[in-house]
Amino acid sequence: MGSSKKQHADVKKDFEELYNQNFARVNRYLRYRVINTWDADDLTTLVFVKALEKFETFRGESSFSSWVLCIAHNVYVDYIRKSREVATPDERMYQQEAVDGIPEEQMLLNEEVEELRALMNELPLDYRDVMALRYAGELRFKQIGEVLGKTEVAVRMIHHRAVKILRGNMKKYG
Repeated sequence: MGSSKKQHADVKKDFEELYNQNFARVNRYLRYRVINTWDADDLTTLVFVKALEKFETFRGESSFSSWVLCIAHNVYVDYIRKSREVATPDERMYQQEAVDGIPEEQMLLNEEVEELRALMNELPLDYRDVMALRYAGELRFKQIGEVLGKTEVAVRMIHHRAVKILRGNMKKYG
């Protein structure tokens, strides 16, 4: 019986360490995908509740970061299905510090972010998924493939095409 308590304590300690290492990444990914910051924070909590419930099933075939971001992606998809919300980055992009304390530069940065948001929304959903996991989730291509159930080569191709489209549209519009 004492051994069981020790194992439970070890699992709790392991999960707590992994939670601390991955919380910001998961939260940033969800804040990137969900308009409402409060909803993103609630979804982040839900992701880690689900991860804790299933932690004993984590086999280590992929990194914990990939595994938990896969859960985050599935939670996000469920959220979208339920709310029918259009997936776009939220106002957190506007909450950055003024560049060198100069409001004009911050205003220009906000305009650029708004343009990028509009261009991202024009991309197909799978392109947006790859871009969000790559830049907000900070995953490598192999890990993105694990999350989305695609090969690393397919993810690289989607990323390449998304960047090419974004660059082309930025030249066309600006």
